[in-house]
Amino acid sequence: MAELIRTAVPLVGVMGLAAALAFLLLGGGPKAAMAVLLDFLLAAGLLRLSQAQTWAAILVAAVTMVIRKVVVAGFLLRPR
Repeated sequence: MAELIRTAVPLVGVMGLAAALAFLLLGGGPKAAMAVLLDFLLAAGLLRLSQAQTWAAILVAAVTMVIRKVVVAGFLLRPR
């Protein structure tokens, strides 16, 4: 199972890049494409966390979640 997860983590990251690029090219806009990419990166981080179970891995997952929330919230703000 550990080998499967080690293989899945970079695959999920690459799939996130592909999905974000496709979303951007199909007219979804850069804000939505970034949100899609960050969701996939969060999924990869959580997969890695399921195997590592160290404080460093937990910290990386938490920071990834915070960055995702801040970036998406920043995209939702409208400039004056």
